[in-house]
Amino acid sequence: MPRIPAAVLKAVCVLSFLAACGTSDPAPLMRASAEVADGGLQVRVDDIPPGRAILAIVLVDPQGAETPARERQYFTREEGSGGASGPGVGVGATGGSSSGIMPYITLGYFFSGDGEERRSRYLTGRIKLTDPEAYAVAYRFWRIEVRYRDAAGRSGLLTLPAPAP
Repeated sequence: MPRIPAAVLKAVCVLSFLAACGTSDPAPLMRASAEVADGGLQVRVDDIPPGRAILAIVLVDPQGAETPARERQYFTREEGSGGASGPGVGVGATGGSSSGIMPYITLGYFFSGDGEERRSRYLTGRIKLTDPEAYAVAYRFWRIEVRYRDAAGRSGLLTLPAPAP
C-alpha cells in the first residue's frame, strides 16, 4: 500500500476539522420598517430577540411632539427543517510514529434526526397621522422611534426615517 506524505495528511485533517467547526448563521439583528397606509403609518419591527420588550413605537415631528402607535400586535413566526440524510465521506488516519500512519476513508449513508427550528417575533403597530398635510410637506424632518428594553434591563432605541407619503 503506498504511503501518503505526512504533510498531505495534516492538511486533510486540518481542513476536515475546520469544516466540522462551521457554525450556523447568527441571529439576525432587529430591524424596523414603515409605510404610509390609510391615513396613517403602518410600522413593523422584525426579528425581536427573546427577552426584549418593545416599550413604545412613536412618530416624532420636527418640534419633538410624539404620536404613539396604537393597535400593536405581536406575532411569532416558526420555521423548521426536518433533519437531513444522505451519502457521506469520512477521512482519517490511525497509527503512530513506530507503526507508521495508515490513512482510511469511510463511505456511508448518514441519517440526522436533529432538525433545526428557528423562532422569531415581530410586532406591528399603527400610527394615526393627526395632520396629514403637515406630514406630507415636511415628512423628511419626521422620524419613527422604537424604544425597547433588553433582557438585561438595558434600554435601547431604534430610529428610522418617516416614509414618503
